[in-house]
Amino acid sequence: MASIAGTFLEGPARRAYSAAWEKIPDGVLPAAAVKARNYDRMTLQIAAGALAGGGSAIDVGACQGDILKVLVRQSEAPHWAFEPIPAFAARLRRRFPEVTVGQCAISDGCGETEFRYLPGAPGYSSLHVRKDTAEGLEVRPLRVSTCRLDDCIPASAQVAFVKIDVEGAEAAVLRGARELLCRCQPVVVFECAPVDLPDCVAALEGTGLAVSFLADFLAGTARSTADVMRLGVEHHEFYYVAAPYMG
Repeated sequence: MASIAGTFLEGPARRAYSAAWEKIPDGVLPAAAVKARNYDRMTLQIAAGALAGGGSAIDVGACQGDILKVLVRQSEAPHWAFEPIPAFAARLRRRFPEVTVGQCAISDGCGETEFRYLPGAPGYSSLHVRKDTAEGLEVRPLRVSTCRLDDCIPASAQVAFVKIDVEGAEAAVLRGARELLCRCQPVVVFECAPVDLPDCVAALEGTGLAVSFLADFLAGTARSTADVMRLGVEHHEFYYVAAPYMG
């Protein structure tokens, strides 16, 4: 795919790959791949509901834009995407000229820092050392800018949905978006290792958003935050929703 990036073949190739991926039966895929595909499907279902009223979406860690391409179809409102890897940010700008793309790592402060880019597995690139995913892979340090969502998104924006996939930096993203979360009360889907979930819960305190599992959210099932944290560890869950408290 990299060899045709930026050419007229890129769009058709991505569409063909996505269509083929969706048709592969669960039984022939590794369990982890099935789980990841189900997470993506639920994320898009949740996004469709959140954006049904026409609000804006934010994609933090947009990578190749596979989720972003669906978000922009859901609403004609302004959308934002953030990606620190320069080549990926440039590709996102080509693919989505209607989206405001920021080439930076979203965090809880503004400045510069080292970003660990993994060319062989770019989806696992991160601000943090991730021995569980980076072992045996080339790590190419990049100097990147860091920004807060509260500084990047206009106060007038009506944000309805946020997707966060930043490989261990989720709590910092949430801390740097506190004003936005309190003001807009969006639905937030974020990837998060169970061990890091308590930090995300702490970052959400006082925002009016409660954490749940994706499947529970879609089913309307309520659990206490303590149960979500406990079951997240027991079931090895890596995707969560933060949404306005019900009732």
